[in-house]
Amino acid sequence: MKHRRLFGIALLFPYLLWGVCLLIANLFSPRAVPDIWNFLLVPAMYYAIGIIFWFIPYTLLAIGMWILSKNRSVVFLRKLGLLAPVLLTGLILIEYLIIYIPILISPNSESTGMTGFLLLLVVSSLFFGYLLVGIALAIFKFLESKNLIEEVQLST
Repeated sequence: MKHRRLFGIALLFPYLLWGVCLLIANLFSPRAVPDIWNFLLVPAMYYAIGIIFWFIPYTLLAIGMWILSKNRSVVFLRKLGLLAPVLLTGLILIEYLIIYIPILISPNSESTGMTGFLLLLVVSSLFFGYLLVGIALAIFKFLESKNLIEEVQLST
């Protein structure tokens, strides 16, 4: 497998995780589960619902990163992957402002809690982003250690 193909597959991880989280949320939320399972259920439900906020920005980011990754070195792809959560957070902030500026500038708006929600979006975007980047890097390192990745010298 070439490193660019693995990079392209890694760009699909957030959608795959969303499917897993949606499955977990659907399997466990209608039932009474022991409190010990809440550590899995709450983040899974949050991520599954969070697609409302990250789907469009992440899809645009993933398409851009996939196009930009053509004929690039492993070093470049690694740097791009490490920058991706920050870029996604920026895109989510732009989306948030586009949606909520009309609400904020209306004369009778109540913007209570919007700052807290914005902070929650930023923190969760960075958390889940770097979690997925870490998983992708771990998979890459594993495949590289088993010599399953073709090393091709390309431009940086």
